[in-house]
Amino acid sequence: MWNKLKTGNLFFKLLGAHLLVVLITLLAVSLVFSYLVEEYFFSTREWELALQAEKVAETLKEEIQSGNHEQVKIVAGALAASMDLKIRVIDPMEEHREQEIITVAPVDEKEETQLGLEQREVDYVLEGNSYSKKVFGPEMQRLLVAIPVFQETEYDNVENGSDNPQEVIGVITVSAPLTGVQATVAQLSRLFTYSGLIAAAVAGALALSLSKTISKPLQVMTQAARELVKGNFRSRIDVNDTGEMGELGTTFNQAVDEMEKTVEEQKRLQELRQNLVANVSHEFRIPLTSIQGFAEAMQDGLVVEEKERERCLQLILDNTFYIKRLVSDLLELSSIESGHIQLQWVQLSTKDLIDRVIHSARQKAESKNITLECEQHLPIYMEGDEDRLFQILINLLDNAITYTPEGGYIKVEALEKEEEITFVVKDNGSGIPEEDLPHIWERFYKVDKARSRANKGKGLGLAITRELVHLHRGNVSVKSTPGKGSAFYVHLPKKQGE
Repeated sequence: MWNKLKTGNLFFKLLGAHLLVVLITLLAVSLVFSYLVEEYFFSTREWELALQAEKVAETLKEEIQSGNHEQVKIVAGALAASMDLKIRVIDPMEEHREQEIITVAPVDEKEETQLGLEQREVDYVLEGNSYSKKVFGPEMQRLLVAIPVFQETEYDNVENGSDNPQEVIGVITVSAPLTGVQATVAQLSRLFTYSGLIAAAVAGALALSLSKTISKPLQVMTQAARELVKGNFRSRIDVNDTGEMGELGTTFNQAVDEMEKTVEEQKRLQELRQNLVANVSHEFRIPLTSIQGFAEAMQDGLVVEEKERERCLQLILDNTFYIKRLVSDLLELSSIESGHIQLQWVQLSTKDLIDRVIHSARQKAESKNITLECEQHLPIYMEGDEDRLFQILINLLDNAITYTPEGGYIKVEALEKEEEITFVVKDNGSGIPEEDLPHIWERFYKVDKARSRANKGKGLGLAITRELVHLHRGNVSVKSTPGKGSAFYVHLPKKQGE
């Protein structure tokens, strides 16, 4: 246990700190309690002894005033025996009163010097003051009280109007043993000590429980943190506490969740980077190989006929345009993701926007005998960048025309719901397999890889579309059934705000 405490184990530190506080508190309370109890009993005994001294003084006043020392001894002896006290009477008229003791009843010779008063103490009492002290010796422990005996007069000084104090004619000292008081104090101290030990045991048990309650979640968190260092992001903490420790555990779990998401996102981005390099290389290699092949064939004189030469030149030109569009799309996607594109917010009509999109795509649709429909009759006004919204819809419409067979139809519309505008591009084309739906928004992802080259698909249109929608603080979704068609949804806020 000591080694663990020295190495900084939190449980033992908490337990030791709690026990130390409890022990210090109990010790302080014990000392204060013992002092107060002792003072209380001594004060009570002193008050009782002072009352008894006054009774003795009242009883012996006449004998002392008359100078009948023998009678004083007899009466004092009787009082001492009845009250179980040791009584001494000092006559101030004696020449050496500090040694001459008129009456001692009953006092042993060994106690005689110890139960006496010093000269300064006698003088103090003779001035009309009361005096008390504790007398401790090798064989005794007693409390002594000394009071003055005033001369008895016919009329009280106050009643006579006199300012002169009454004359002191003697000093009475009474003493009683302190064994009873000390025994009572000792018994109370033992009782308090036993109570303190029980309280310390209970406090120790509570401190042990509290230390476990505090340290156990931290130990679990430490172990979970070690697992995080090893790359295990599945470690979680069971939160059973509703206080600060429970809040800390919940925060730790949330941090781990966020970290896991971040790591997964980093892995995904790394995979996308690797795929991007591979896809870009693939996308560039095919048209460049085609251009190189046709150029070498023409250079070697393998293409002789004019019609064949024109066909080769056209293919070279088409592949060049394809590479140019691919580079342009890559640059645009990079600009969007890096935040270099600034939108120009304007108030626009969704009907005018859809009419412009359909007019732009009509020639390509008619080449495949595809019918374009627009169910937008009344304008809906919204805020957005008109050119970028046009780019979003034309990309979706171009994608729909590409994958819709000849004789099909495509419908474009805008729906209004509270503060949201939803653009819908629906076709009856080939549809998208369910396993491909989560990936169609990724760059260079192609659903129909066998047809992508024939259709000149670059796999960047939907990725650009999603990023532009995000710039408008919106989101995209898609529903599709293979063989029956697809429906793309663009959800945008009606007002962009500040």
